[in-house]
Amino acid sequence: MSIQNWVLIAGVMVFAVILALFLARSRLGRVNAASWLVGVGALVIANEHGQFALSFTIAPGPMNLIPHARLHFFMAGIYTLIGMVLLCVIARTLLKEGRRSGWYALLFAFVVGVGCDLVIGAFWFQHGSLLSQWLNMPAQGFGWELLSAYPVAWITALVISYKPIFVEAQAQASPIKS
Repeated sequence: MSIQNWVLIAGVMVFAVILALFLARSRLGRVNAASWLVGVGALVIANEHGQFALSFTIAPGPMNLIPHARLHFFMAGIYTLIGMVLLCVIARTLLKEGRRSGWYALLFAFVVGVGCDLVIGAFWFQHGSLLSQWLNMPAQGFGWELLSAYPVAWITALVISYKPIFVEAQAQASPIKS
């Protein structure tokens, strides 16, 4: 089986996990399900960006980088993994506890991360994404099915955790006197 087919299968599996967490949000608790969705998205990013940077700097092969650039590329992979672990810690603590700071941290990571991924990806390498096809850009490569899963996971996390963190928390903080 080709790498393209493996990536497509992985993308379908991740979307199935996202859907399952979304459907189970009432049983799991909205903020708990949201915190798991952040982890799913982080796993996709760590696999795509971190693994890519690390594997190309460690494995001998066609990528010819000077040692200085190779070190920075390797460390970008390491810090990607560290960042995703920290984002998961924020999700599993602050977001799961219903804290607004956790929700805003995820929103910040989403806006900056996905924004850069979309903008820079549109100019450098679109992975053959639907967005690039809609904009009549030439399709390059493959892998958009898996890479597009993390924005969906994070948007879902933000949406399903909004009400318990902002609306229900506000209602509990200031009850209406009858």
